[in-house]
Amino acid sequence: MTSQSDSETPPSTVQDRIKRYLSPERAQKLDPFVVLSFCPVNVHDIVGDIGCGPGYFTLPLAKFLVNGKVYALDLDEQMVVACRERIAQARLGNVEILDCGEFDFPLDKSSLDGVLLAFVVHHSADRPRFLQAVRGLINPKGWCSVLEWYPKETEGGPPLASRISPEELEELGREVGFRPRGWRDLNGDHYMMTLRNG
Repeated sequence: MTSQSDSETPPSTVQDRIKRYLSPERAQKLDPFVVLSFCPVNVHDIVGDIGCGPGYFTLPLAKFLVNGKVYALDLDEQMVVACRERIAQARLGNVEILDCGEFDFPLDKSSLDGVLLAFVVHHSADRPRFLQAVRGLINPKGWCSVLEWYPKETEGGPPLASRISPEELEELGREVGFRPRGWRDLNGDHYMMTLRNG
């Protein structure tokens, strides 16, 4: 699982990916504030940004959660460092940035009100296990918002074989105990789905 993939061909360095994830062009197509307006998040929530990358969604989330907190997690050490630097520059005190494994997260069971999974599900070698591990972090009435690529040819993005359709994601969500609450198109290339816990 590498966080927030935008392109995997040709191979690129982590620094190249960080630059691309934070580019103004990406924000034009995938405005983080617009995306977050579709999340069932409120200002008091404790939210996990799993696969946070360099903090593309972490910063906007933290700014919204004026009485809440963000746990930003990634398994790539360089992404964690980049996220820490951006949070420090922004002087946001409601973010904790942590290293994690693909299926192991340093958070207590049911400790989160919600989770954002931005372009990470398609990376997992064991998607049911990954989503089950994420679901374990969310309280019984919590939510999980998932962003993914449509399984079609696009400019950039992960290989077609690794992409997951909205229908497959709904089925996968049900399989691990989530209740899918519908999905929406974001820009023709990406979609967003909300899963409820319980």
